[in-house]
Amino acid sequence: MRLWTIQSKDAFNKMQKTGLLRADEEHLLFDGDLKDSYLWMSDQMSKRIGPPPSGVRFPVWAWYQWEGIRKRPDMRHHCRGSNKEEEIVLLTIEVPDDQVLLSDFDYWHFVLNDCEMIYPFDFDKKYSEEEKKKSWEQIFDYQCTFEREEHNDLSTQATMWEIKKEWVIKVEHFKVR
Repeated sequence: MRLWTIQSKDAFNKMQKTGLLRADEEHLLFDGDLKDSYLWMSDQMSKRIGPPPSGVRFPVWAWYQWEGIRKRPDMRHHCRGSNKEEEIVLLTIEVPDDQVLLSDFDYWHFVLNDCEMIYPFDFDKKYSEEEKKKSWEQIFDYQCTFEREEHNDLSTQATMWEIKKEWVIKVEHFKVR
């Protein structure tokens, strides 16, 4: 499966030396409030594509599709951030299908925001924690829509436990603006 991942130059350099790119918990782009969401995704990956390699706790993220188009991300959009002049790397990778879990990027925000993904939502009902977390599994049906909404600009994210150096097809270097 062809994917694109945006990584720091340091992560890329480490992959060049070790042959693997894995999520380093010290450099993940979330604060403590979102950690549970990422652990939930890790749990789903274990169930759906198998357990992580020894010592791996969090997934590596990539793009399968951005705004309805299966092509390389437009770095004019993705290359913006707070660390001005930071060097980043866009990797085009080819990953075995059975090592990737695809999910809907927009619906992933229900998980990040700890909200029920239930339609129609009954405001008079108190949903259990189990019902809420079960509803999140709909993000893996990345073709789903709710209440007849249009989903033409579907952005699909990909998670995997690691990226092997031999999966890299193309390397492009950028600076954050």
